[in-house]
This record gives sequence, C-alpha cells and structure tokens, in this order.
Amino acid sequence: MFGIRSGSLMVGVAAVAVGTAVPANAVDSTVTFSTTGGTLSVAVPASATLTGGTTVPGGTVTGAMGTVTVTDTRGNATGWTASVYSTTGFTSAGSTAIANSGITYTPGSTTSTTAPGSPTITAGTAGSPGANAGAALTAYTYANATAGGNTVAWNPSLAVVIPLTAQGGATYSGTVSHQVA
Repeated sequence: MFGIRSGSLMVGVAAVAVGTAVPANAVDSTVTFSTTGGTLSVAVPASATLTGGTTVPGGTVTGAMGTVTVTDTRGNATGWTASVYSTTGFTSAGSTAIANSGITYTPGSTTSTTAPGSPTITAGTAGSPGANAGAALTAYTYANATAGGNTVAWNPSLAVVIPLTAQGGATYSGTVSHQVA
C-alpha cells in the first residue's frame, strides 16, 4: 500500500495597524508660553568707497553705499521711519571740507522686503542728509495695519560735489549714519 502523507501549509498574513493607539488611561496637558516684544534695528555696511562720476575738483563723485536693512521683530502693527544724517560731512587733511549741502543721498528702490499683510513702504526724497539725528533726512517709511515682524532693505547711493578749491590727490572720508524709530 502506498502511504499517503498529508500535511498542511499555513500562510500567515500580518495585520498592520494604521494610526496611533491611545492608551485607555491617557491624560492631556495644556502647554502655554508668552512671546516677548522684539526690537527695531538697522544694519549698514561698515564702509563704502565712492568711485563713480568725476573725482577732479569741481566734479561729482558717486557710488552705492551698500545694503541698508531695517529689521522689526516687535510683532505689532507700529510702523517705523528710517532716516540718515552726517555729523561730519566729508573732510580731508589739508583740503577743503565738504558740508552736508554738497552731499545727495538717494534711497533708491527696495532690494528685498518681508512683511505680513499689505504694507505701505515708501522711499524718502533724495536730498542732503541732516547734520544730526534730530534733523535727519527720511530714507524710508513703513506702515502696516497687520501686526507681525518685517524687514526692508535698500541700497542707497551718494553723490558728493567736490569743491573747486579741493586739492588733487586728497582722500576724503566722512560718516553717514542711519537711524530707525
């Protein structure tokens, strides 16, 4: 007689649970925190060199100052005004000084902005920087009905009229200051 072998073949299927199982004894915690008001600040290049235009006495030297950036992390809808002034004008050892009236600051267009809502960002009119912080020339203003942080950047240019009485080969320097409030 022939022996018949019988066997069984079992194929297993693993069940995969979708989702996260919550234990029957789970308890929730309410987590809170408070934000603090940030700051309003302006960042400027440490230095700039004007190389355009005409650098001879009686000429006008021109150039970009580099990117100026206002950062507002106060988190409210209060606007700000950025302004520019120069307490020194431009001076050179042994040559005629250049007063602020011989300097023209032009804000130019924004190079970048980040802001919530629909802000109004307005460039000031080109002109001579003020002689001090209280008489500063407006560079940019920012207004927004939507609260939140913002940044606005621009690359202003300067034009400086060189006096006819300036000595050839003179190196001029001066300080141009930005403030924001």
